[in-house]
Amino acid sequence: MNPHPIESSSHSVISSFDPPEPGGESGGPDPLAELISAVPTPPSPGPFGLRSLLPETNFLDYYGLSENPFADCVHPSFFYRTESHAEAFRSMMLAVEFHTSLGVVTGPSGTGKTLISQLLLENFDRSKHHVILVLATPGLTKTGLLREILSELNLALPAGINRVQDLVKLLSNHIIDLYQNGRRLVIVFDECHLLDADCLHIIRTISNIEIPEHKLTTSLLFGEARFARRLEHPSYESLRNRIYLWAKLEPLRADEVRQYVNFRVVVGGRMTELFAPDAMAALYTHSGGICRTLNKVCMLSLIEGASRQQPVVEAATVNAVAARM
Repeated sequence: MNPHPIESSSHSVISSFDPPEPGGESGGPDPLAELISAVPTPPSPGPFGLRSLLPETNFLDYYGLSENPFADCVHPSFFYRTESHAEAFRSMMLAVEFHTSLGVVTGPSGTGKTLISQLLLENFDRSKHHVILVLATPGLTKTGLLREILSELNLALPAGINRVQDLVKLLSNHIIDLYQNGRRLVIVFDECHLLDADCLHIIRTISNIEIPEHKLTTSLLFGEARFARRLEHPSYESLRNRIYLWAKLEPLRADEVRQYVNFRVVVGGRMTELFAPDAMAALYTHSGGICRTLNKVCMLSLIEGASRQQPVVEAATVNAVAARM
């Protein structure tokens, strides 16, 4: 028989951890009491609870900015036109104006392709053009691509229409209807490097919709640099031959990084220098001239600079931020 039966209540479990009474058998210090006393008392959250844990310095207020110049979003007001960006924008506008079937913009990830596509969407004459944006996604099939285009055109699919040929016919009829009403379809395809061969051949098929005088659609393809290399393959020759205008975006040069940053700071509401000259050099080094990376380093440097109470962000701050990225 067990001489020490287990109690059913939780009291027995807790009491097994009770410290011995002072002057007990050991007569020494109480180890549990010492352990508890060694735990630091957490700071009071203050009268505003968790709000007191927030940083005291808002970097926008600290640096006199009315808006974040380096936010992680596509903001046309902050678009700084380098030579390659201006050429890409102009080329795609010309592709539409002169009724070419295909235009292409390629460049490394983060160089501003999506921003240019948004600017194009804002600047097309909607009285003459019906413009839609199609975002490519991984695994998109040719049927899925056609359905996405038709959805953007607000065209309901009749029951039983599932074949590619039927979907192309429905799209072709709508394009002709637009033409007869004095409008031309412009399709902006973003993230084209994600499209497989079947989808690219569907785009080529769409480019063949025409009347004797001219093409009835213009497709503008935006993709990463690898998309350009892929189109060099002989299997895409028929698609490549339809591309009349092709623009390639490049990373910013060192002088363009300085102009880009200063331009965005001014648009954000500050009229004086925000980054020291050596900090500008550090921004170029750590971003490689890639706009998205540059925005990230700039914003984190502003947060760090404000916490250090630097009137102008210093190179050491940029280097410290970049080391943690």
